[in-house]
Order: sequence, then structure tokens, then C-alpha cells
Amino acid sequence: YDLVNLEGRPMAGQAIPSYAPMQSARYFQKLECFCFKQQVLAAGETRKFPVVFFIDPDLPKDVTQITLSYTFFEVAGALPQQQDRGGKDARS
Repeated sequence: YDLVNLEGRPMAGQAIPSYAPMQSARYFQKLECFCFKQQVLAAGETRKFPVVFFIDPDLPKDVTQITLSYTFFEVAGALPQQQDRGGKDARS
């Protein structure tokens, strides 16, 4: 997956997965995913993230397609506070 920060500032966030059809979620097993932890991207940064998964063979036969998508939510307060040269919080 490509994650792009379109903001003009650094951003920390968490990707939340969605599955369609919903019943497929229990058969879709992620082994490695950027959604397991918060991600920090610089202003304008683009980064590629791997997703490693397998689909349980017990998936119902009538499910012939699975769509995996992510919504990226900003996590307020997750970035370290920037300090000015005097050691004070530059955002206050």
C-alpha cells in the first residue's frame, strides 16, 4: 500500500482495515501490516507499506472476491512536541 501525507506538516496516524464482504474478515489473516501500529509521515512524504496475509481455506465457497481497504485516521498528540531554540514548545 502507498501511504501519502498530503498535509503541509508531519502527521501521525493509524490505518484501520475494512473488508468486503464483511463475513470474509474472519477468514482474512494479516501476518504483517502497517495497520498494526501508528505511522508517522513527514509533510508531503509518500511511503510504501507491505501487507502479508493468507486466506483461510475454510472461506465459504460463495465468497469469490475479497476487498481490503484502509482508512487512515490522524492520532492527535502522537507527534513529539517541537521545541524552539529556547527549549519552549513552539506550538504554544
